[in-house]
Amino acid sequence: MKNITKILYLVLLLTQIFFLEENHAQWNFSLSTNQEFNSNPFRSVTPSSDFISTYELGIEKEFDAFNILYYGSYNGFKTLSDINYYWHQFGIYSATENKIIGAYIEQRINKEENNYFDYQNYSAYIKNSFSFLNQKWNSGISFNYMNYANLSDFNNWIISASLNTSKSFNTKTTLIGAFTLNYKGFQDFSSYLDSTNGSAITNYNSEDVNVLQVEFNGRIAQSLFESTGLAFNFNAKKIISGSGFGASLFESTYGDMELYDDPISQEGFSLGGMLTQVFANQIIFKLRYFYYYKSYPSQGIYHSETEYDESVARLDFQNQFSSSITKTFYFGESSETALDLSLNIYLINNNSNSYYYNVSSAKTAIKNRRKPILAKAL
Repeated sequence: MKNITKILYLVLLLTQIFFLEENHAQWNFSLSTNQEFNSNPFRSVTPSSDFISTYELGIEKEFDAFNILYYGSYNGFKTLSDINYYWHQFGIYSATENKIIGAYIEQRINKEENNYFDYQNYSAYIKNSFSFLNQKWNSGISFNYMNYANLSDFNNWIISASLNTSKSFNTKTTLIGAFTLNYKGFQDFSSYLDSTNGSAITNYNSEDVNVLQVEFNGRIAQSLFESTGLAFNFNAKKIISGSGFGASLFESTYGDMELYDDPISQEGFSLGGMLTQVFANQIIFKLRYFYYYKSYPSQGIYHSETEYDESVARLDFQNQFSSSITKTFYFGESSETALDLSLNIYLINNNSNSYYYNVSSAKTAIKNRRKPILAKAL
């Protein structure tokens, strides 16, 4: 009850701040709901299905020199209502023609039965675009600090630097390339206690745990016909130093992946493609498939529910299939207000040499989103 009171107070306070605007300031609002059936929402080897309802609110206020925003989402489970949770974010940023600088704070608030996953996240970033060799480039650097209220060993900070560019040709072909360098450090790491038997399974020092990773993304998109497009994606990750933090958390939660599947403490590659078809009345259909090969140098494997072997690194082979169909309805002559309706289907199959990560899930979701509602200040 205290957390809900704090949330309501924060929303009220932000509303009061937003109304203290100059006459030429502009509002942006978005509302959305997502109704989902998931056969395995917690990525468990003994799955249990559930219906999940998500309700989201976004408020953004544009001023002359900067913008402020607030986003919040409430996730409710039909069967396991004890793990319902609220996530929200407050941010500020300033944008010019070639540069964006900003910061945000986000928080996940769980009920007492699931407060194991409570966290606060603090981030700041700079993005810049420039021309070089007759080509437009986009660069960025960000700092992120994650604080887990009840899991101090996982508290971490990340510095990321990125560079990307794209090139289009008369053949209606577009090439996109992106390079990212990630450094992740764990602030309060000591050791990890195996939740199965309560004994320390691995002892890392800071040099082992802190990890430097390089990532490359490539994409080629081709227009096949007037209303048909095809894109292929390639991603590769390589750990340069350190090994990351192998938590081997198999008691996952819904929505957050870092504790269960840290993207920086892994290496490997992925391949995939997406077919896009635009039908009459601007109905958009997308079909996607991706294959992932993931290696976790800091994690051993579970041969069974209790038998752990840290001499063998965990390897995962994952197949993801998804499809979506979306229709947008516009309101008003200016088309400033729109309603998106979409139906999404996801199928995931993860094969692993570690017992707890041989999981599959199927998800069907219907999403309604009203965006953006632009309103000039009175």
